[in-house]
Amino acid sequence: MKSREDRVAIRLYLKARKYAIAASSALRERTAYRGSFLGSVLSYALFVFVFSRIWGLAFASRADIEGYGRAQMIWYFIVAEIPGFAFGRSFWTLSQDMKSGQVAYLVSRPYSLVGYYFAQGMGRAVANCAFLFAIGIALGLMTAGPLPVASLGQALAVLASITMAGGVLFLLQLALAMTAFWVEENAAFYWIFQKLSLVVGTLMPLELLPEAAQKAAWWSPFPAMAYAPARLFVAWSGGAEVARLLGYQAAWLLLSALLCQGVYALGRSRLTVNGG
Repeated sequence: MKSREDRVAIRLYLKARKYAIAASSALRERTAYRGSFLGSVLSYALFVFVFSRIWGLAFASRADIEGYGRAQMIWYFIVAEIPGFAFGRSFWTLSQDMKSGQVAYLVSRPYSLVGYYFAQGMGRAVANCAFLFAIGIALGLMTAGPLPVASLGQALAVLASITMAGGVLFLLQLALAMTAFWVEENAAFYWIFQKLSLVVGTLMPLELLPEAAQKAAWWSPFPAMAYAPARLFVAWSGGAEVARLLGYQAAWLLLSALLCQGVYALGRSRLTVNGG
């Protein structure tokens, strides 16, 4: 007869297995549609190339801007864009699931709806990240010089930071998509969210913003989605800053998950009443 601990372990294993299957299925689906997949990779490469030229012109007459050199700024943009291209742009598919009633088929399944979508999103992002990193590193070596990675600890911290950045980005898009339970035309919410995420930490480091804007930004999730991994990549200082940035991201990842669960709990009653 199995002990209570064994039964708990089996239940946890079976639950995790469901989400692992969802993630692996999404990964296979993502790599199967090569046209769409390569399109996002080429778009990323174009963005990196264009902004490397822009930053090159910005540093034509000065050695640094707010402590960042030319090479650092290019590498910053390369890493800051990865979460957006790898984990982002999921809003449209998620929102369509809510509007079409597809979500109604998932509600009765024996797993968390938020967990299922999150596993799918992370599965798709694995393939995205691999190719984006390869393209980004190649372009960075050509336009900015050697990688600014000094140790294995830094590499692992950046990888963890990118993963959490993508998680926050995906979950917030899911929360916005679920506003379709109340507002059918919810694209405006996403456009506002996307533009803020670009300005606050993606196109440029927070240090380039006015001081008041920097202070306000730290009360939002936007630095967790691009600034944190890019900062760790180009300006590694170890110690307190690493703990601060990773802790900030972990806090927003938890808050984003709770927000999704809360929005879903409120919207599920409408889904039950309206049938999708």
